[in-house]
Amino acid sequence: MKKLLLLTLLVFLVEIQLHAQTWRRVGGWGNEFTGISWVNDEVGYMAGDRIILKTIDGGLSWTEQQTPDDTKMYGVDFFNQNIGLMVGENGTVFRTTNSGDTWQRIKINTDVTLRKVRFLTQTRVFAIGDNGFFYRSTNGGESWARQDIGTTVNLSAIYFPTLDTGYVSMANGRVLRTTNQGNNWTQLNTQNTNPLNDVYFTSGMVGYAVGNRGTILKTTDAGSNWSQVNSGTERNLLAVTFNKSNVNLGVITGQTATLLRTTNAGTTFDGINVNNTQDYLDASFRATSNVVFAVGTSGFVISSINSGGSWTLRLSGNNVDYLATQFRTENLGYITGPDGKVFSTSNGGNSLVDRSRPLSIDFNNLFFTTNAFGYIIGNDGTALRTSNSGGNWTSLNLNTTADLRGIYFFNNNIGYVVGDGGFITKTENGGINWVTVQASNTTTNLNEILYFDNAFGIVVGDNGFISRTEGGQVWNQITSPTSSNLIDVTILDDSTAIAVGNAGTIIKTTDKGLTWTRITTAFNGDFTGVDFLDESVGFISGAKGLILRTMDGGQTWIQMPTGTFQNFTDLSFGSLSIGYAVGNQGTLFQYSCAVPETPTVIFGESNICISQQIYNVQSSGEPGEVFEWRVDGGTILEGQGSNRVVVRWDNPGRNAVLVRGQNECGNGGTRGLEVLVSVEPQDIPEIFGEGVVCLGNVVPYEVTDVPGTEFVWVATGGLIREGQGSAQVNVEWTGLGERNLTVTPRNPCGNGTTFTKPIVVQSPPEKPSEIEGPKFVGLLEEEYEIIHVANTNYIWTVSGNGGRVIAGQGTNRVTVRWEREGDFDLAVTPMNSCNTGAASTIKVNVNLITSIEEERIVDKFINVFPNPSRGDINLKTSGLSDIRSIQIINSQGQVLNDVRPSQGLFEYQIKNLPRGVHTLIIRTREKEYYKKVIIH
Repeated sequence: MKKLLLLTLLVFLVEIQLHAQTWRRVGGWGNEFTGISWVNDEVGYMAGDRIILKTIDGGLSWTEQQTPDDTKMYGVDFFNQNIGLMVGENGTVFRTTNSGDTWQRIKINTDVTLRKVRFLTQTRVFAIGDNGFFYRSTNGGESWARQDIGTTVNLSAIYFPTLDTGYVSMANGRVLRTTNQGNNWTQLNTQNTNPLNDVYFTSGMVGYAVGNRGTILKTTDAGSNWSQVNSGTERNLLAVTFNKSNVNLGVITGQTATLLRTTNAGTTFDGINVNNTQDYLDASFRATSNVVFAVGTSGFVISSINSGGSWTLRLSGNNVDYLATQFRTENLGYITGPDGKVFSTSNGGNSLVDRSRPLSIDFNNLFFTTNAFGYIIGNDGTALRTSNSGGNWTSLNLNTTADLRGIYFFNNNIGYVVGDGGFITKTENGGINWVTVQASNTTTNLNEILYFDNAFGIVVGDNGFISRTEGGQVWNQITSPTSSNLIDVTILDDSTAIAVGNAGTIIKTTDKGLTWTRITTAFNGDFTGVDFLDESVGFISGAKGLILRTMDGGQTWIQMPTGTFQNFTDLSFGSLSIGYAVGNQGTLFQYSCAVPETPTVIFGESNICISQQIYNVQSSGEPGEVFEWRVDGGTILEGQGSNRVVVRWDNPGRNAVLVRGQNECGNGGTRGLEVLVSVEPQDIPEIFGEGVVCLGNVVPYEVTDVPGTEFVWVATGGLIREGQGSAQVNVEWTGLGERNLTVTPRNPCGNGTTFTKPIVVQSPPEKPSEIEGPKFVGLLEEEYEIIHVANTNYIWTVSGNGGRVIAGQGTNRVTVRWEREGDFDLAVTPMNSCNTGAASTIKVNVNLITSIEEERIVDKFINVFPNPSRGDINLKTSGLSDIRSIQIINSQGQVLNDVRPSQGLFEYQIKNLPRGVHTLIIRTREKEYYKKVIIH
């Protein structure tokens, strides 16, 4: 009993898991529905273009059944709930004996399209088609024989109101009739030449035929005579059916949503409006009820519960073979297709906005770099760009007519496109200019391209072709483990990628495309798309409704139920929980499986000494939720898989603990906690910063930072204004003199050694003492002095260019050469590391009289005559030895004459002096002598 209970629980959990992960169709099918047949009020079947649908709830829901091959089927009929037949293109006959769970293809020696099939008995069945082809089976459709009925006209429909009598509508406007169970057929003249598309009898005598140009015919004598009924339309009428319980109620369907209804056995027909323009190709009442269904193009199915009085839309689709898709979020995505088709959706595919272009080429791929900015590429070198979600498109010139298939963009501007014939091109300005990569080194058709980072990229193509680049300009072919066409490729992490292709091909690289290995599975269908949510969870799309999923990085794959047998062409995930697959005939599926939420916070110590620590996250409590932990710099000792782990930290420094939730849907988002792991604090070798500072200034200081270490600063005579606890502080110095700055490192392991830096705090210098020196001077050199103060520099200046400091600048004593007459200020400004102080000033008068007083001292050595003179003077020297130079300068300090005396020469003649009062300067080795010279 316990074993049985455990098995039941296991089956229940598996069913829950599969249900939670089932892909569901968004919207309806886009296939053309061509025929509908009801077995009873609940069970019915629809035939169509590469599709068979079945309902077991009276048409409330429909499930897809697998067809033996991709063929367009036209006619469907069931003898009972188990045995049924379908016929279609190229003489195709499908037969089922198990309610459509499986269908067997029956070979008929013809390639003519068969239009309708009809059971007369369980064993006796008829099929009709183009060119007058008429087939009969006497074993329930297991084998068929062609029957010559004497015509080559296309046959469109067949109906048996009794076991003996049957009718066939013809493209020449006539009707065939049998009265012996189909052994012989005769043509009936309906007095109509428009092609007839369907025939239906409500009794052995009363029948109807409908056809092109609004043709409605009625007979009340088993087809011997036919009368025309006014339809009120010129559109082609395609199907006719009547309520089996009330022969007065009938429905006719036709092109462009033409719907007609009669309540008086076809005496008159009323037009019924519906809100679409599809062609409705067949119609059928459900057993003995008032419910009637009509099927048509683009997957449209409508029904009426009042025998056609009003209609409700049951199914609708988009008759487009979607070729590629990209979803940016859970709801926002883009889809491309043939004939310039482009669609966008902002609600998860529940509605599509048509962004198509007036082109006849296929759009093979797309790449959106933002929610609104993206590119699409297609055949004949076609490429377009949009910046507003497809509202407007800009045509790009790639300078090629090759069919473009693969696209990858780093950002809005930089990207690559690949295509047939080894074509590779690059743009760096948003597609305005393209440069063809000449070094692609192949003529193979290339199908997809991607980059691991800015340097390493790979491209895949037909015949197992793989090429790799380390810069984008030169591509080198890589040895491939397959010769099958590679269709798509995706990245798992920084160095891992998986490519898929025809014949069940899956290959994987873990070294950025340098080497590849093949992954073997039990699936050998053609794969068309691949996408991974992270390094572990990924999906593959393929033919016949195939979706595969992996949870271990692609090493093993399982098939997921989709409920469709349409070909998938691509898939894309907008989030970890929501994904989409697209395919033929407007196939759009959504995958919804809630992965665990990203943990909000990791609880545990983040600044520790080397030790063991406990970390945990909050669990949602959902069944099947586990947690994957990863630790950088430590070892998980226990708890992997739970919401609590014990970690032994091994390495000091900046480490991390990371966790993500996992369930049957995949991996949730990762949450990380940085953990600073410390050892005993290290000694501080130096405090960086100024040792001599100014009072009141804020000065920065720092030490070498150590992760996980706190630094405690103390400033004697100062205030820590900013940065206490960190490796850098700002100190405001408030006390003069010798001070100290100390820092002590500490971490969870304890306190380190305190380090001290001596600081000298200064204030700006005081005003210097009074300047000592002469206040009345001639054009001579004089000394000036102040009292010296330690650690102070002095800047001396003379106003008005009255003189120059020729010695002692920067000290407390200088020599000034006075060079102009007038009143001047001699100033001295103190300066130290705290800027400058107030200046001291002395006023000095410079004049010639003062200089002439000096001449009395030198008269006994120098004789100048005549003086004053008119420009020429004579000079005699006596008692002066070793004269080095003789100069005459004017009152502006300009040199008028510069004589270089010869040894032993004591008399000189100087001519042509300008008017003014000049100074004669005679320099010997030991002294300078001055004398005034007046020229008038």
